[in-house]
Amino acid sequence: MKIENLIGSVGGDLKDDLVEELLHRSRRKVDRALKRIRRPEAAVGIVKSPLGDLLVATSARGVALAHYLHDDSDLTVTIAKLRSDFDPVEDQRAVAEVGNEVRRYLAGDLEALRQNIDLTLVGHSFQKRVLGKLQAVPRGAVISYQALAAASGAPNGARAVGNALHDNPVPIYVPCHRVISSDGRIGGYGGGVARKIQLLRSEGFALDNSQGRIPDNIVWGHKGTKIYCRRSCRTTAHVDRTRIFFFADPKQARRAGMRPCKICRPA
Repeated sequence: MKIENLIGSVGGDLKDDLVEELLHRSRRKVDRALKRIRRPEAAVGIVKSPLGDLLVATSARGVALAHYLHDDSDLTVTIAKLRSDFDPVEDQRAVAEVGNEVRRYLAGDLEALRQNIDLTLVGHSFQKRVLGKLQAVPRGAVISYQALAAASGAPNGARAVGNALHDNPVPIYVPCHRVISSDGRIGGYGGGVARKIQLLRSEGFALDNSQGRIPDNIVWGHKGTKIYCRRSCRTTAHVDRTRIFFFADPKQARRAGMRPCKICRPA
């Protein structure tokens, strides 16, 4: 029976009650539909840091964006991209702690980066997998693009990894600066090589802005054996390099739970 026939077949008060019930059901359906399509809010603001101005967005889940700002047009484009997943609300106080954490981190506070991370702006499953694996690279260490690709299930996907890192919405917190070329070259960085060097220096690497490679005094740490070696150790000639972290020094390797090689006896 059609709704209008059903309504017409009842009288007075019953008709009103039925109409009210139908309207109530419709409203609930509309509310559920709106809840599915409504974008969550994100607090947005610009914070000062030793790395320059950062456009920061934080959601209920954590830091969703930490973008190195270049100019006003860059700000406009980035906000437009943010709107695809969030309803941005300017709130300088809400994002201020991100700037404080970054400053403390660059000053040497190992535990400074306490914010949770929201990867809503990561659009592809491969990129999300790469960024997830990247978070296992400890402070004071770097990994090659090739090794990160292998860890992400794409051993021949070094170039794809580079693209995924370039579009990382939460640099610093998701440390894409810790990825280098397999031959030791620093490689690129979405925020510029100078910022990459600045971050790596804060994590213990002896670099200056003229260097395009990690220094020779690094040690190699194997993710499987948990053993670290001098770069000149004879065992490194046979090791699977996709399983290697490069540590700034033995102290950083030990902090990550590695033990020294009995053959080359690194300090």
